[in-house]
Amino acid sequence: MGARTSHNRRYLIAGAAILAIALGAYHLALTYPPLGPVAGTVFPQRYVDSLTDGQIPARGRYVLVDAASARLFMIEDGRVRDSMRVIVGKPTAATPALKSVLYYATLNPYWNVPPDLALKIVAPHVLKEGNAYLRERGYEVVSSFGNPQLLSPDSVDWGKVAAGEAKVKIRQRPGPANSMGQMKFYLADDDGIYLHDTPKKELFAQADRNLSNGCVRLEDAPRFARWLLGKDPLPGSAAPEQHVEIPGAVPITIAYLDARAQMQVAGLQ
Repeated sequence: MGARTSHNRRYLIAGAAILAIALGAYHLALTYPPLGPVAGTVFPQRYVDSLTDGQIPARGRYVLVDAASARLFMIEDGRVRDSMRVIVGKPTAATPALKSVLYYATLNPYWNVPPDLALKIVAPHVLKEGNAYLRERGYEVVSSFGNPQLLSPDSVDWGKVAAGEAKVKIRQRPGPANSMGQMKFYLADDDGIYLHDTPKKELFAQADRNLSNGCVRLEDAPRFARWLLGKDPLPGSAAPEQHVEIPGAVPITIAYLDARAQMQVAGLQ
């Protein structure tokens, strides 16, 4: 009888262990989609085997963007408080792995059109459709992005821009069609990479969300702003580029986590 009881106990222990592993894997699958399309499109060294000790602070707020699973985590006092889907860089313009700090949010932002899009998309359309293409989309030609002066589109040789022989600086006015949406979040020493809202919410339903030109698009930017600011992100007026300081600068890491590191983050839920 004793031998049979011991034998049955071993079966119960083994069964419980298998169930625990299965539940853990199920939870991970819910939290993270398969690496799928991203895994084959970034350099292997961009993946990390694990989150090093101390990388996620035990106190304070911290933002982690896992570009491999296209997901952002809002972490506070070492625990994940909230998360959301994001859209990251496409294979030809992968979002870089980096560490930085978030200092402020910008409400009613302009979108500064990247030079490659001005060359490949905007200039050919202006040549075909004229200045109406710019007006209908809220595009403005400016002297610079730092201290801009409005310029006439007629002062630009769009043929040379389309041929790559001249450059032009274009920004899009705030509004419903603005590619930055309602707000954006600058990274210190960002090298042109930032987090931002987007009017194209339907793209977040896709399993493959490596679609951007390198920046990180947020599924719910107002929710992220409320967590960062501690209040609703309401602009004081319709004026563009309203900067709102984030209380206590918040560190951010963008990384390509492998399955082991993803399991570590899942354990912080």
